[in-house]
Amino acid sequence: MPDFFTEQFMFLVAINAFKEANGRTFPTWTDVLEVVRKLGYRKTLPSELNLNNKAEDWTEPADSDSGVS
Repeated sequence: MPDFFTEQFMFLVAINAFKEANGRTFPTWTDVLEVVRKLGYRKTLPSELNLNNKAEDWTEPADSDSGVS
């Protein structure tokens, strides 16, 4: 498992690259999710957050397509 700082740094670099490529100062939450998925993250485990049944939980295979273009 990568060092947490390394993971944070990679995320910040990816967000900055997204902002530069798309001319955005402040990415939306949808943009952030797109970056996260393009980094390779997939929802493979049940949520550990209590969302008070406001959103349905799901999982997907680790090798799923990002779903973003």
